[in-house]
Amino acid sequence: MKIGSVTLAYNDEGTIQGTIRCLEPFVETRLVLLSEKPYFGETAKPDATEDIVWDEGAEVIKGTWGLDHFQRNLGNKLLAHMDWILTFDSDEMMTYEDLEKLIKFLETTKEDAVLINPEVYWKDTNHRLRPLPTYCPPIAMRPKVRFPHIRNIDHPFTVWDEGDMHHLSWCAPKDIKKKVTCYAHATDFDGEKWYEERYKYWTPGDKVFLPDGEYSALEYPLPKELNEHLGCSTDTDKK
Repeated sequence: MKIGSVTLAYNDEGTIQGTIRCLEPFVETRLVLLSEKPYFGETAKPDATEDIVWDEGAEVIKGTWGLDHFQRNLGNKLLAHMDWILTFDSDEMMTYEDLEKLIKFLETTKEDAVLINPEVYWKDTNHRLRPLPTYCPPIAMRPKVRFPHIRNIDHPFTVWDEGDMHHLSWCAPKDIKKKVTCYAHATDFDGEKWYEERYKYWTPGDKVFLPDGEYSALEYPLPKELNEHLGCSTDTDKK
């Protein structure tokens, strides 16, 4: 079975290495579609993302896209010769054990896509949101699958719950201020105001307020294996 991966990135030097490294044992071609300008806001000076990707043995295609579904569809077309495509963003990782279980599942499923309800981290890599957010992104699909908008897909799917995908969505080492002003999330709420009022000064015990609801953040650290893949500081974001 031939497996490729498509990862989207834009100035993600803090997390991209973890994504690329966790996929390496299972993926024949790791393709990173690197935006040269953000979806929203001002363009920042390029960071080390491209160098990290090449150093890890993955491939980079640079360009400008209006939103992420344009990138995802391009990636699926470029990897049309694969049996399956793993679609991990640049802040998503899985352990070797869970990826191994996922690959075994892909060998037998009849569906065209596989979704997962991820473990979502808040502020640092020691806190996870509870209850689990209802966000359930695709993590694997056949190349014929297309994205009509953002991360929605146009084919039948199944939800896989035999392992965890770890999503550093709202935590350092990701640049959260950039996320809420430049990524697709910028249209969900007032990112600058939310960052100052809800994120910047958050401390353990405080409630977490996101566009889709209210959460608690429980101490539950990222697996050591994935921290090692990151290869960078995971201190709390103090920007």
